[in-house]
Amino acid sequence: MIKCRCILPTLKNKQDPPVHQFIVFSVIDAQEKVCEKHVQCNNCGIVHKVYDLCKSEIVSNKEVLKSAMTIEDIRFTLPESVAKILESYDCDLPTHEHVKFMYDFNVRGGFTILTKENDGEVTEGKILRYKGEKAFTIEPFVKQERIL
Repeated sequence: MIKCRCILPTLKNKQDPPVHQFIVFSVIDAQEKVCEKHVQCNNCGIVHKVYDLCKSEIVSNKEVLKSAMTIEDIRFTLPESVAKILESYDCDLPTHEHVKFMYDFNVRGGFTILTKENDGEVTEGKILRYKGEKAFTIEPFVKQERIL
């Protein structure tokens, strides 16, 4: 999660509104450092340089960063069937980046959550699992929540 200085439109009229946060997919290198990248806030479009887990700095007030990966860029590099699955579940950019990472680096058994619902006691949904050799499967999951 990266914090931005913007505020969601629905919260603008609140006194001391919370800062907007958005999810970013990051790659950690062999030295256990986050690979720097530029991302745009999904609310206001301001460009952030992500340099560590949950840490970024605003690069500029630019709202267009042509070098940043987009969903369309990633869709082009994935098998058509996988791209269609991600589109049908309305997956966000970090999910697309995660699937591309699993595909590019052959992360067998890796998975990403396509959908989930929680009723307080049980979380259930579907995952997209990479089986290797360019093969993916969609699997249901059910997880009993621990009540303390």
